[in-house]
Amino acid sequence: MAAKGTRAAALVYDAAGEVLAGTIGPASFRMSAYSGGSRGHRAGVKPGLANQYLHNQAATLSSHLATTREIKDSQGKYKQRGGTLPAGHYACHYIAHHHTFGECIQLLRMADAAAIYTPFYPHPIPHGRGNDFFIHGTGPKGSDGCIGPAIEAERFRLNKAVKHFRGKVVLEVRNVSYLLPPELEHQVA
Repeated sequence: MAAKGTRAAALVYDAAGEVLAGTIGPASFRMSAYSGGSRGHRAGVKPGLANQYLHNQAATLSSHLATTREIKDSQGKYKQRGGTLPAGHYACHYIAHHHTFGECIQLLRMADAAAIYTPFYPHPIPHGRGNDFFIHGTGPKGSDGCIGPAIEAERFRLNKAVKHFRGKVVLEVRNVSYLLPPELEHQVA
């Protein structure tokens, strides 16, 4: 991953197990974290907001698929929540003051996270998901693919570790589910 002489740290997000783990310098992490389908929303949200943010989609199959896109209507209301973060590697970049999330970690997609790689098809399959993914706190909305750690204190400890690490921090996302595009069904054995 890193060039010769460059310090690197590794994190792994297991999407199926909903666990974010790894080591950055002297700090080790293993925490529950959620991605996609409104999972990771703060408990106790008023029913009106829960309906608006489609919290009922958290338990659906589509909310666990990296190919599920966020869909909103012309007024910006959710029609479908985005699925989990696509598999691959992401460079972690500390942000002190994001306009929506405050202090967070931006996940900068690397080449292998730009598409789905499957043994059932000889070419990468574009997943159609955007580039704006983060590790941020929970809120009334929940996740459309970003990673939301369950415990806020652990998220702040992770932010601090990424901020102060003098090298590259790389997140690998594993164990992600997806659907193959319908146009490939006739080609898949």
